[in-house]
Amino acid sequence: MSVSRTPSPSSHFTRTLVAAFDAAAMSVFAYVNTGGSFGRLETDVLLWGSAVAASFAAFVVATSGPGILAWTALGYILFAGVLVTERPELLLIALAVAFMPVVPRPRGSLALGIVVAVAAAFVWRVVIAALVRG
Repeated sequence: MSVSRTPSPSSHFTRTLVAAFDAAAMSVFAYVNTGGSFGRLETDVLLWGSAVAASFAAFVVATSGPGILAWTALGYILFAGVLVTERPELLLIALAVAFMPVVPRPRGSLALGIVVAVAAAFVWRVVIAALVRG
């Protein structure tokens, strides 16, 4: 007996709702912790960058876009949670983990998605460092 892997409409709606909630929570957290302003580079990269990445991942979920894009966005959140400050930002790590069940998996593989996110975190570190220096 074969099992259909096509998500039901209610499953897609639920995934979209959860992803939107995660993105909204990150945006509210960024707003509360910065007073809604920009100006401190590390805070902007850490919080507002993660809010943008979370919103992008939610957009990918809502549009059933390519999973690799969402996992790259999760990589940015992991970069901000682990590689920006001296101590890990547990809320950002938890946000990335909360997204993992709802974002599309590249080639249907959770393991591949995690590899993409971790690799993307290191790439984001190099890209952001180059932008800050230049």
